[in-house]
Amino acid sequence: MKEVSILLETAASYCQKGDFKQGIHLYSKYIEQIPDNPIAFYQRGKAYFKLKDFNAALADLTKTLNLVPNEAHYYGERGLIHYMAKNPEKAIADFDFAVELEPENPYRYASRAFIKDGLQDLDGAKMDYQKALELDPEDAISHNNLGLILEKMGYRKKADKHFEEAGALDPQNFGMRKEESHTSDQSVPLQKKSPEPLPEIKPASKKLSSTMVDTLKGLVRSKDERREFWTFFKDKISGK
Repeated sequence: MKEVSILLETAASYCQKGDFKQGIHLYSKYIEQIPDNPIAFYQRGKAYFKLKDFNAALADLTKTLNLVPNEAHYYGERGLIHYMAKNPEKAIADFDFAVELEPENPYRYASRAFIKDGLQDLDGAKMDYQKALELDPEDAISHNNLGLILEKMGYRKKADKHFEEAGALDPQNFGMRKEESHTSDQSVPLQKKSPEPLPEIKPASKKLSSTMVDTLKGLVRSKDERREFWTFFKDKISGK
């Protein structure tokens, strides 16, 4: 079984180096032998996403959710892939369910707002950013993004207040916002959670162990992991 575990680690290594096709090949070899490990489906789904094979990515995220149901993280990321696959109704449905599962998590509202803005639902995006700030008043990204929404809606003075707040909270990223020409690009929303240590990856048993579930949660709660996923998404929708 050690050789099987090495397959998973090697697949991840190839993906980290940008060789997603080889990573997918090794994840698939692993899944042939261990078909009930959500980590393998989740990571392979991300690799498919990087290759813009959205149907395959959606299939793997759905398999992840079948193995680890009622986890808001994966509904949010599947919703993002639905958005990229031009399934806006399914995208919003997944983000809505993520909010239902974690109604006190400001990141859920901020990430849904990011998608609503992309769908030209400015009122919906405004309400979600306002809710995110109600739950976390010191989130500079949400202040900046709400400012951009308000600016699009013609509320320049209200927008400037949020730009000023963003600059005060995060001068490095938003301190020069008012002096620079305004841009319509939103900043990628981030969840304020510290990266969790990843325990050793072991083959899954029929019943998922708490270690396995914690490992999978850690993968998507990492700020670096989440930033990388959403930044890739933002680059794709902006045509970069």
